[in-house]
Amino acid sequence: MDSKQLFLREIHNIIKEYSELGDQLKKPPKELPWEDFNLTKDEINALEAQEFTDESISAIEKIVRDNIMGAFHSTFCLLDGVSNPVLGNDDDMWIGLKLAEKQEDEEEEDFLHDELYNSYWDWQKLNNKDK
Repeated sequence: MDSKQLFLREIHNIIKEYSELGDQLKKPPKELPWEDFNLTKDEINALEAQEFTDESISAIEKIVRDNIMGAFHSTFCLLDGVSNPVLGNDDDMWIGLKLAEKQEDEEEEDFLHDELYNSYWDWQKLNNKDK
């Protein structure tokens, strides 16, 4: 199987895994892996007050799965260069990014998975500058 298809199939496994949140809805975690997203006591109490059924959890998981799929689709549109990020300068032009299969002798670069978490603080600062 080619690398692109293997990657895309694994994305679907990731989407499914991360959308299965029935246990978290029934027993909300006191702390989340990403500290900035920890739930407040009021949010935890609100979730604990709900009477989730198998059907309501299934519906929520489908909605979450659809949203995650949409997020990946939008991300891939940015990579492909068929949609544009908000650019800081009107003179800038977005042509997309190219991800390529690694070669064994290639030097390591900064990893996107690390940069995603690190860039959160920059994103948050830019989006909250007017508040």
